Amino acid sequence: MTSHDAIGTERPPGPGRRRAARAAALLARPGVFGAAAGAATTLLMAARIFLPGAVGMADNGDGPRRMCALGTVAQVDPGSAPWWAFVNFGYVRAEPGMCDPAATYRSSGNLLLRLARPLGHWLGLPGELDLRALAVLFCLLAGLALGVFAAALRGGLAARSLVCLALFAVVGDSIFAGYAASPYSETAGLLGILAATAGAAHLGGSARARLGGLLVLTAGAVLAVASKTQSVSMVLPFAVLLLLSPVPVGRAAGRLAGRALPLLAAALIAVTGVVTLQWQTEPFKVINPTEVVFVGLLGNSPDPAASAVELGLPEDFAQYAGRSWWTPEPPQSDPRWPEVRDRMTYGTIAGFLLRNPGIAADIAVGAVEDFDAARPTYLGSYPVDAGEQPGAQESRLAVFGALLRFLGGGTVLLIVLALGTVAACRLRALRHQPRRRALVAALLCLAGLAGVQFLTAAYGEAIEGVKHQVFSIYAAGIALVMTAAAALCAPSPDAFGGGALPPPRQEPARVPESVG
Repeated sequence: MTSHDAIGTERPPGPGRRRAARAAALLARPGVFGAAAGAATTLLMAARIFLPGAVGMADNGDGPRRMCALGTVAQVDPGSAPWWAFVNFGYVRAEPGMCDPAATYRSSGNLLLRLARPLGHWLGLPGELDLRALAVLFCLLAGLALGVFAAALRGGLAARSLVCLALFAVVGDSIFAGYAASPYSETAGLLGILAATAGAAHLGGSARARLGGLLVLTAGAVLAVASKTQSVSMVLPFAVLLLLSPVPVGRAAGRLAGRALPLLAAALIAVTGVVTLQWQTEPFKVINPTEVVFVGLLGNSPDPAASAVELGLPEDFAQYAGRSWWTPEPPQSDPRWPEVRDRMTYGTIAGFLLRNPGIAADIAVGAVEDFDAARPTYLGSYPVDAGEQPGAQESRLAVFGALLRFLGGGTVLLIVLALGTVAACRLRALRHQPRRRALVAALLCLAGLAGVQFLTAAYGEAIEGVKHQVFSIYAAGIALVMTAAAALCAPSPDAFGGGALPPPRQEPARVPESVG
């Protein structure tokens, strides 16, 4: 049988196969794929947090400062505890005088709480505010952000699906998911970083896609930067990303004109950082550097007495080395405290670290150990009625956490910083591949976020280092996913027929017929 006969006898695909092919072709469209990925993420995240029972993160004592911004206080469940051991989801209206306005913590996370309050009422949850409503809002916003990210991806359906699944595995990991139903401002920071990443992925598309991506990126960055004082250092990598990403609008398509909107967005993010610094409550402008001086510097010094003198403190203040503001007999209890309080500044700390690189290195080593631990072990995940032991922690999804433990936190951080360096070197070479360049620029931003947040957590406050590394760990995880996205989901411009046409098909030369 000839090849022509074989082709002629092939059966056409059946109705089932044709329907499957049409469905696959429809799902492969960027907009449809993005919507499907976003909806799937919302449902999977809800299942991950609420099944078989809701989980969150117990209060470490910071909750009242934030929740008082809404005039609410925790309703401790019967048999539960207010701190550390169990999650208390319900909040009721605070009685007059229970909340100190001067100690109220201002944050972009308060916006999420204000949205969660009516959502909780609509869901029929009891009390003035229920953290489970905040978790529902987290699921919706995380799904929306991942859907926006998915819509920016190109290439094979399988590759795009795997990248989105990997991103969900990071965002939903037990290291981070507990913040969804918690009284912490980290919730806003985590959502903000995810949204900014999703917007950045569109900065290599059409003019309309770039404009939309810029808006999402800016909104996410503002949400992240304003989440807490520690987040202000995120301004730098976000600004670098915007400086690398032109966004032409209308006739403003030139090299300089296309930079106008990104520069405006960078300025807005920078102003947000300044305002966030001003939001910090007055006591903590002294408390945080005091923690660094006594726990970080003197606690790591081989000669605390000499270091105390170098810091401008009495020599016998070495007795407070390693003591936090919150411990019995803290440094501020000393009668001479008013005389040395003005030495508790980050300028004093920076000068000391520059003169003592050995102590700076010891602090960095401790921060790497915090990064490796990834998750504070002292905050429970369950409400008391779940029947778990006090302080028990869930591990429903721990893929990224397992990778972190297998490779080691320091190794993962070094890998991400190395990927960021490679991304910086590759940007110019990718100027004719805008989609891949946008993903590589986002990778550079995420590596920068991991780096600056690592340093901020290491040298900005010397207690609860594991919890303070959460943004660095989160950015590092998403950076690994972005590396895969840049490699697999940004095909070359000629991958779908955009390049040179192949040569015309040549018919084989015919053998002359013999005569005779």
